[in-house]
Amino acid sequence: MTSKKQLLFAYGLAIHLLLVGIICYAAFPAKAPDEPIRIMYQTNAGKVLFDHHTHTAASGFGASCFDCHHHPSEDEGALIACGECHQAPAEAGSQPERCLDCHDDSDIEDTEMVSRADAFHQQCIECHEQFGKGPQSGSENCAKCHIL
Repeated sequence: MTSKKQLLFAYGLAIHLLLVGIICYAAFPAKAPDEPIRIMYQTNAGKVLFDHHTHTAASGFGASCFDCHHHPSEDEGALIACGECHQAPAEAGSQPERCLDCHDDSDIEDTEMVSRADAFHQQCIECHEQFGKGPQSGSENCAKCHIL
């Protein structure tokens, strides 16, 4: 059996180590990445996992930020997520009705607001067809992107 003194020492040491761990965890938090590493989009057709590294690395598609995030151009710090404008129908209450609600007509090519699903399908399928990866048509091979 252990003595009462040894048991108190063990409990005291455990409490001190716990406090040191909590302080270290709070004082040195892990730095969040500048861009999301992976994004899981929830859709009616199934989840879609988007991996930034695969799309931006030279060994992948080698895309720049502005190949997908088309507005605003030239200012990487001002890039916004697609869902800020292209929202799901249930969230459409806060969505701009037209691109011209926020942009000048000289800043953009197409002034009609499309849904998030249509924007992704247009953007993603076109690029994946160019690289010979992914579906060759938007409606035939949904399971290549969508996890049902």
